[in-house]
Amino acid sequence: MRIMPDWNPNQYLKFATERTQASVDLASRIEIENPQSIIDVGCGPGNSTQVLRRRWNNADIFGIDSSADMIAKASHDYQNVEWIVGDASIFEFERRYDIVFSNAAVQWMPNHEAIIPRLFGNVSQGGALAVQMPQDKELPIHQALLEVSKSSKWSGFTSGAEKLVVYHDANYYYDLLSKLSGKFNLWETIYYHVLNSQAEIVEWYKGSLMRYFLERIPSEAGRKDFEDEVLAKCVEAYPNRRDGKVLFPFKRIFFVVYK
Repeated sequence: MRIMPDWNPNQYLKFATERTQASVDLASRIEIENPQSIIDVGCGPGNSTQVLRRRWNNADIFGIDSSADMIAKASHDYQNVEWIVGDASIFEFERRYDIVFSNAAVQWMPNHEAIIPRLFGNVSQGGALAVQMPQDKELPIHQALLEVSKSSKWSGFTSGAEKLVVYHDANYYYDLLSKLSGKFNLWETIYYHVLNSQAEIVEWYKGSLMRYFLERIPSEAGRKDFEDEVLAKCVEAYPNRRDGKVLFPFKRIFFVVYK
């Protein structure tokens, strides 16, 4: 189990609409009409869980997240779900669920060869495991973050932070899922988010991977300098469009596998 800093739900929710859209799209592809029980793995502040509540209002719905701060935010904002603080990669579930759902969480769990079959093992017969993960390692913001972090100025602080997130391609997941079931769907989507500036792209990333780099830098001034260096590279990589906005393409991989 990797010890990581807690999440900041307010930072994460600065782009709640954009982050939640993938949950909407994933839920819409699940071919189960009346599930009795659903668990949202890595539920965060509950925005993805509410997508499930809106589609399957009569189901028993649970949300689990390793972040106590995220669960505190979720339980404050939504009383129509049972919330659990726990690391889903090692948590011993007391029951099986008709839908095990996970939006943008499994990439934080190591060893997908083990964790995905483990999550699938918590699916009831006739149910489904539905997962979405960012595929952002090729994004200019991700490359900028790595390039800055590996400079002599910062590497002494940030070395190893990039290993906290796991990336695999569609071929990897096809081979893994085909061992679990004869029925699954696997696809990728690129979302073109329209943001006001390159600074907003940095703010977006501060709500996810970038925070692991920043928390290792000991001073506020140092963290600001690090952010500014990343931002300078983003200004080059993400040019303003004719209307002054900035396009932020973001690729995500999805799968729904049935038992």
